Amino acid sequence: MGTVKGISTLSYMAWAQFERGDPLLTGEETLWLEANGQTLRRSAGHVFFEEGEEADFVLLIREGHVLVSVGRPKRVLAVRGPNELVGEMAPLRGGLRSGSVEAIGDVEVLLISAARWIEFLQAHPRAALAQIAAMDARLEHATRKIVESELAVERRLALALMELLDSGLGQDGDQGIVLRISQQGLAEFAGASLDSVKKTVRTFKSASIVGTARQKMIILDRDALREIAAGERTASAQRESSQDEPS
Repeated sequence: MGTVKGISTLSYMAWAQFERGDPLLTGEETLWLEANGQTLRRSAGHVFFEEGEEADFVLLIREGHVLVSVGRPKRVLAVRGPNELVGEMAPLRGGLRSGSVEAIGDVEVLLISAARWIEFLQAHPRAALAQIAAMDARLEHATRKIVESELAVERRLALALMELLDSGLGQDGDQGIVLRISQQGLAEFAGASLDSVKKTVRTFKSASIVGTARQKMIILDRDALREIAAGERTASAQRESSQDEPS
């Protein structure tokens, strides 16, 4: 029977069973990983691995969220949450980590060794194809962020805040939706300087779009933020308009 990189022809044919939009991991596949992995619980700020390190394990996030970042100074590429994988490609390349992963809050992950991960993909071709589809989506996301880096800071900040909200990090508060992120963290996520982010946050506050607290951003007007992210309006124009209105 023929093989494709160690996968039998019969197993390879099972790839056709995967369709875009299917879960990254099925219940059966998750059970296999649980039986062959180790559960870890870590607090906010814990660094699971850093860019340039040897890639000897993969993480499946069970609870909480992590930040994926690259470079010096740090640029945050993405937020990963429950049922998502991080570090899954480096063991296949046999190279070093291409990014760093840090816990945002309390996080529970399943650690799978590189050897077990490769064994898993060989035994579960549907899951292997799901990883390829996920990688394609992440490359598209990374390309979009490169394009966004050329946008005005107002729009980049709005896009960053909307992405954080869409990732499930926001918590309902008395005044609005609370995001536990500092302005420094927001600058790293938006790929902007801290000074420009502080200036833009002041503009957003004057337009009653956001509020701030210690290490927190409070979203007061999500619709306005979405429109700024889409390039349909600017907070600075809204602030000037409100100042021109007769009292």
